[in-house]
Amino acid sequence: MNIVFAYHAGDAELAMESAKAITAMGINMRHRATVCALEGTSKLSQITEELRKSFPEVERIVAQDGFNGWPLGPNQMFSDASVHCYPHKDAWMFWEPDCVPMKEGWADDLEKDFMSKPAIVGCLYEGGTAPNGKGVRKMIVGSAVYPPNFLEFCPLARNLNAYNVNYRSAGVKPEPWDVYCRYEFLKIGRDTPLIRAYWKSVNYHWKDGKIVFYAEDPEAQAIQDVTCPDRIISSQAVVIHGCKDGSLHKMAQEGFPMLQDNPVMPSDSTGLNTPSNSMGLERGGTKIPPPLLQGVYIDAQCPTVCNTLSDKVEIVTDGELAPYPVQVLCEAVGMVKREERLRAVKKDAPKAKNKSSQKAKKKRVISEAERERRRQSMLAILAKKREQKAQSAV
Repeated sequence: MNIVFAYHAGDAELAMESAKAITAMGINMRHRATVCALEGTSKLSQITEELRKSFPEVERIVAQDGFNGWPLGPNQMFSDASVHCYPHKDAWMFWEPDCVPMKEGWADDLEKDFMSKPAIVGCLYEGGTAPNGKGVRKMIVGSAVYPPNFLEFCPLARNLNAYNVNYRSAGVKPEPWDVYCRYEFLKIGRDTPLIRAYWKSVNYHWKDGKIVFYAEDPEAQAIQDVTCPDRIISSQAVVIHGCKDGSLHKMAQEGFPMLQDNPVMPSDSTGLNTPSNSMGLERGGTKIPPPLLQGVYIDAQCPTVCNTLSDKVEIVTDGELAPYPVQVLCEAVGMVKREERLRAVKKDAPKAKNKSSQKAKKKRVISEAERERRRQSMLAILAKKREQKAQSAV
């Protein structure tokens, strides 16, 4: 997938923060980036170099000059990006400076979602009427994933450059491209929970384990009252669009809470809050969501952990092997070290008359190399079980 990173001089600072947020989420080896900006735009080289930290290839689109201000500038950049991407075979995303990635592998997730049902894939506003009477149109917000050949199905998008030129000559502001083309986009587009758009949102921060935000001005608040009245970001989203003050960009750069040695487990791979009706395993007051349990197998061969009730536990669901050390996962779901369990049993057991029976067994010391060897053996068993399961399904 191609991430078309479009920005203008007025958004250079925010664009730089967006590029740094992308860097913080890790390398995207199967994807590339393309910077779309006017020649000589501020921070062009810095942003390009920052994106090279995340993408193996960074290309360049020189946007047409003479279209200044909103929405003429963004309209023209989108038109230029659409023409540039048309000859290519892969999907592309129109990335604006107020976009923020929320997890590692976000580009992979978007591409997989697109490939499951190719379309214009983005955040769908259902529309409605705000409390102040302002109408909110039903539309797919423009920072979305596009098929390379979508222009074949969208005559208005093909005509966007002429539309821009006519309105510039008239000296009036046209509509933004996603509003102007909304009916065509809706015909060949669909909503995805992986992209959420919160228009002109600011002051992102944690509150009661969730990330919340506010509106930049009364007009934005009126629109948010229709599109996102609770002002809590979705835990399913891998890209959030709309942050205007860089507050979410900074949070992404600092890193969202991840699994720690003694964790309060995140509810999903983003580390964000999950609705209370989501399924998961609870033990010892800690909730582990299904993504962290997938493909995990633990038994008595693991020298460092055991279940409080049984020496063998199997947690198998459809999916990939959880990317967490077995010991960390065991402790997270309420499993304790064998020595700790034995101490607890010994403490609760009645005192024996024979003093010799009260002698503690000598603690067995296992080297780190042996621990790693056993862990690798368990991973091999897991891989074999997954392969057998896949063959039986076929």
